[in-house]
Amino acid sequence: MRQFILYASKAVTSPDFSLDDLPGSGGRMDLVARCICNALWISHALRRDTCIHVVACGSPCPPVVISFYGDRLRGVSPDERNIAAWIKKVLAGKRKNPGIRIRRIGFPQLIEELASEGTFFYILDEKGQAISDVELKEDPVFVLGDHLGMPRNEEEFVARFEHEKISLGSISYLASQCITVLHYELDEKT
Repeated sequence: MRQFILYASKAVTSPDFSLDDLPGSGGRMDLVARCICNALWISHALRRDTCIHVVACGSPCPPVVISFYGDRLRGVSPDERNIAAWIKKVLAGKRKNPGIRIRRIGFPQLIEELASEGTFFYILDEKGQAISDVELKEDPVFVLGDHLGMPRNEEEFVARFEHEKISLGSISYLASQCITVLHYELDEKT
């Protein structure tokens, strides 16, 4: 399974955000929803072999890990508002979806959990090795930050485990675009 971990430093951790103002009231929930969409959807289908974990670190009670599993997701449309609405419903405890899981754990706990399964981490870093020169392992886990990047202490925590820093080139892409490029690279190599 392909997995992505998005460190979302401002994403709210309660359902108290407006679907009409995802960038503002949601602490960049627009960015979160866009990353989820790019991780899981292709034209007319879901990527059943993919999961994305969003580590939401915004107010009022961080952290929260929001996981979307492509092989179990039901009734979610590939648009920012619908994805954010599902996050809002699940955070509020009003709806359940077998493909969405909310946990009150932090980034280190998520990394340790995945590492215990023998996971190899790829940390996106503009100074890392060019992805074109990297032989990507099976069942990769890609770790990336939002528009503010990933805090150094969190990056150092991941680096305690088997990992490699990779770069998508000299251009700084949006987090959602990075996910698309990574999928493309993996699709081309399989």
